[in-house]
Amino acid sequence: MYGKDNYAMQQGNPYGGAYADEIGQRKPLMGPPQMMTRQRINLIGIIMALFVPWFVFILMSALWSFKLRYTSPGVVIAITLSLGILLGLYTLYRVQLSCRAIMFGQFHLVETGRFSVWFLFIAVTASIAFLLGLLIGSYNYQTNMRSIFDLVSLNSYVEVNPATMRGQELMDAGKVQFVAGATLDFHLANGFKNTDTFCVAPITVNNMVLASYDFWAVGKNCCSDQQADFKCGAYNADGPKGGLRITNDEDRDFYRLAVQQAESAYAIKAIHPLFFEWTGDSSQQVQDDERAGYQTFLVGIMAHFGFQAFLVMTSVACFTKNRFE
Repeated sequence: MYGKDNYAMQQGNPYGGAYADEIGQRKPLMGPPQMMTRQRINLIGIIMALFVPWFVFILMSALWSFKLRYTSPGVVIAITLSLGILLGLYTLYRVQLSCRAIMFGQFHLVETGRFSVWFLFIAVTASIAFLLGLLIGSYNYQTNMRSIFDLVSLNSYVEVNPATMRGQELMDAGKVQFVAGATLDFHLANGFKNTDTFCVAPITVNNMVLASYDFWAVGKNCCSDQQADFKCGAYNADGPKGGLRITNDEDRDFYRLAVQQAESAYAIKAIHPLFFEWTGDSSQQVQDDERAGYQTFLVGIMAHFGFQAFLVMTSVACFTKNRFE
């Protein structure tokens, strides 16, 4: 009657001693709050990852876009090869360290700390920036800047009269401003098709018939190769007329073929033809074209900054979720 179970009842345990032995000592439902360690964001690593590849992109884009490439191409190539080799070797070093650590569990081969992952990220994205800067810089140079540098290196002429002057007198012409009354003779225009259509129209004065048509306005894909319908440059603009010399050798060859066709079709002569982009103010046109090149450069570096920022934010999210040290 006063056994173990009754004794347990007396001690305030209604379920008996046997059950008490089974459940053991009861744990408190609530205890002191546990301290949680919070991983700090590596601001230095993030800043380096954001700006180092961006600076590499700016350097490569500027090297391959602007005047240093025009005046000293050997220097640009030497800088590019040196930077490319160093960056490539460093990236390979980082990649092989990470691969060995992942494959063999040899984490001691990689420096401890959060910087190790950011160094690999910086190396890979800087290599991508190197290639992108080279490609975009080359595109900008070929599309916008090279022709500007060619024109600036040539001479400028004003009051050029196509009726009294000959092409051989202006062999070194880059920018030309024609006399008042200079116009295009659309009746003698022609187009030569070779993938692109190369369009030509002679520059005359007051539609005079000339002994030799040595000054030609030209353009690509702005006319038909079947009829005289020249619509290139400022063909319908009023006011002063000027021209920017065409300096691309490959294009000049096709424009020369178009002029030869016009000579045969209209029984005219072009002893020493020079080819120009037909403009209003030639100096202003050069400034506009140069501005377009700098705008392309600025758009490129801003676009790459946004791209790099996206990569960094994505990596921060991944590194925070999966901490590599």
